[in-house]
Amino acid sequence: MTTHVAPQAKNWYQAKESDVGYQKVIGYLPAAHGLTLAQNDTVQMVKVPIGSIVTDAVVMSGDLTNNATIAVGDLGVTNRYISATNHGAGSAVITNMNQPQAGVPYTYTADDTIDIVLAAGNPADNVAIALIIGYLTGLDITP
Repeated sequence: MTTHVAPQAKNWYQAKESDVGYQKVIGYLPAAHGLTLAQNDTVQMVKVPIGSIVTDAVVMSGDLTNNATIAVGDLGVTNRYISATNHGAGSAVITNMNQPQAGVPYTYTADDTIDIVLAAGNPADNVAIALIIGYLTGLDITP
């Protein structure tokens, strides 16, 4: 089990807690990413700042083969937003947020990353994976 960082991670724009409104970020692992991926690997795809509330999660990939699955979450809960879904289905796959965990919507109390976990099957290495995350910042929704 290895943790990787998507190649463009250090160049991402990161909203500040004082930015109020809706942000959309895209994490992209190109087909020629040069990583050797294995079952149970984690890829940090997008950064979210303290105070973020994730409202959307969409993951897209080509055929990862070998019944490979992708879950989307963070360090605290690896499938917080998308449970492990089959992305080794013989064609391109799109999965929307489908895992309404207890505690979602979740407000981040520290800067974090939204990650994909290659939860089952050894995925093909040269397949592009994109993750689109929408989140709110600068709002206090404490009851």
